[in-house]
Amino acid sequence: MLSNGFENWMVALFIFGAVAISMLGAGWSQWLEHKRRAQAMDIIKAALEAGREPPPILYEQLGKTNTSKPPWSEFVVFTALGFGFWIAYATADPDRQTAFLVIASTMTVTALGCLALALMNPGGGSKDSDDAA
Repeated sequence: MLSNGFENWMVALFIFGAVAISMLGAGWSQWLEHKRRAQAMDIIKAALEAGREPPPILYEQLGKTNTSKPPWSEFVVFTALGFGFWIAYATADPDRQTAFLVIASTMTVTALGCLALALMNPGGGSKDSDDAA
């Protein structure tokens, strides 16, 4: 069995790693979205300077930036955190299990909520998809 100090270190490292990876992923996603919008704006500006009308699809792409996306990445992160805390709960001393149980169940419920939101996709559709129905 592992010593108590090493177990705490592993749990802390797991949490830090999950948070760091999710923050890097969110930052990367935002940077790619920014580059896409900047490129569309550059094309619109070049077309207007040349005296032509920019393609309407560029305006549609810029209008789609405010649509909400399903929380799949949050589901993965909270599932991983919940899994880690369930393992910590199962391997902890009986007097320390309560804290791990509370955190593991909270992460699991949050992951299930993210899964429900991702499957229902509220606000993820566009205005055009409602008109087509």
